[in-house]
Amino acid sequence: MLKGLLILIFTGSLLYAGEMTIFAASDLKFALDTVKAKFLKEHPNDTIRIVYGSSGKGRVQIANGAPCDLYFSANMDYVTQLYKSGDVVTKPKLYAIGRLVIWSTNRIFDVKKGFSNLSAPWVEKIAIANPSHAPYGEKAKQVLESKHLYAMLKPKIVLGENISQTANYIKTGAADVGVIALSLVLAPIVANSEHHTYYLIDEKLHEPLRQGYGITKYGKYNLLAKSFYLFFQTDEVQQIMKRYGFSVPGE
Repeated sequence: MLKGLLILIFTGSLLYAGEMTIFAASDLKFALDTVKAKFLKEHPNDTIRIVYGSSGKGRVQIANGAPCDLYFSANMDYVTQLYKSGDVVTKPKLYAIGRLVIWSTNRIFDVKKGFSNLSAPWVEKIAIANPSHAPYGEKAKQVLESKHLYAMLKPKIVLGENISQTANYIKTGAADVGVIALSLVLAPIVANSEHHTYYLIDEKLHEPLRQGYGITKYGKYNLLAKSFYLFFQTDEVQQIMKRYGFSVPGE
């Protein structure tokens, strides 16, 4: 049935040049850009704009009528809230479960030391995303609290507006180390660098990073949005997501 729907929508999409806007959680930056490129090979005349930011701020913008056709959140609860209010018209669908890592570009960083790196003498600033509206920041705080480190390290913590900005703090040296999304560390721009070392955090230390998506009220009649929504459920996309460190539905 899914295959039939995809064929129908893909065929219809060839008859016109479509446009759509996606709001996506910042941890998806590289994975979703890859998916977009794959999709546009089949839709060369179409245009897809992606706005990346914190999931919480995206939720507020969509609730306030932002012209966005699809919403990809790092917190599935945000999609559920919008679905209940009528601002998302498709039933919230899980697309991935994210993972957290401790990462630094400092050569002193020792993966084998794990959490001990955070309290090392060379560390003056620790970056996490803002827990108030960024799901990865919320889970980073949970991790530090689970290890009884948050109160001690709080004076050193600097907050990124979203997980992408948080990663940039570490990359540029504005922070010595931080807790960020595995998907960003696995991006080619980082993976091919000389600082590709990270410590994978045990997922039992925080609530699951269940990530969901849906078509918004604004995108209800957008055929391109419906096509992309279905495309994201294909095996091809699932494999891309796995390459960026995500667990996918069914695993």
